[in-house]
Amino acid sequence: EELDRTMEVPKPVRMHWTGCPNTCAQVQVADIGFMGCMTRDENKKVVEGVDIFIGGRVGADSHLGDLIHKGIPCKDVVPVV
Repeated sequence: EELDRTMEVPKPVRMHWTGCPNTCAQVQVADIGFMGCMTRDENKKVVEGVDIFIGGRVGADSHLGDLIHKGIPCKDVVPVV
């Protein structure tokens, strides 16, 4: 919803979120995938965060997404995306 308010996207974007270390939500096959993790913020405090994957596809042209950002604090996800 936040991204819809701040930008125009010409087609639907599949976003998958998971906190499961077994990737139950299949973040690697989403347009944008978010894998929950623990990371550190700018003050070195341990906080909830995500690793961000992009470019995953399913079907005849299947492809696993690439990890583009590791350990992004959750408060910083929207600006990064």
